[in-house]
Amino acid sequence: MTQTKKILLVDDQADAIDALAMLLEMDGHAVRTAYSGADALAIVDNFVPDLALIDVSMPDMSGMQLAQLLRSNPALAATRLVALTGFAGQADRQAATEAGFDAHVTKPVSADQLATLIAQTN
Repeated sequence: MTQTKKILLVDDQADAIDALAMLLEMDGHAVRTAYSGADALAIVDNFVPDLALIDVSMPDMSGMQLAQLLRSNPALAATRLVALTGFAGQADRQAATEAGFDAHVTKPVSADQLATLIAQTN
């Protein structure tokens, strides 16, 4: 079994993110879900995740904007940020890197990809 991680999932598609949260919790991880960038910012006041999977396209603020705000918080310096998106082009990957993401994963994330992301997280 992998080491338990604190994971933040941010996506405006509630059904998808809730299902992913349930799977991660069944693996023993501490998971918080946010359905908007504003919700995510409120959560990290009291929950410092090891890993955050963030949808890039959300209505209140983009995942890119959220990543920049999270990166500006010293308490989150060690948090691994992963862009979770339907956009897979090189320009999209470069924009994610410039916004502060550590990795870029195209939706839907597979179980193997998720396990690898968790294993690579300190």
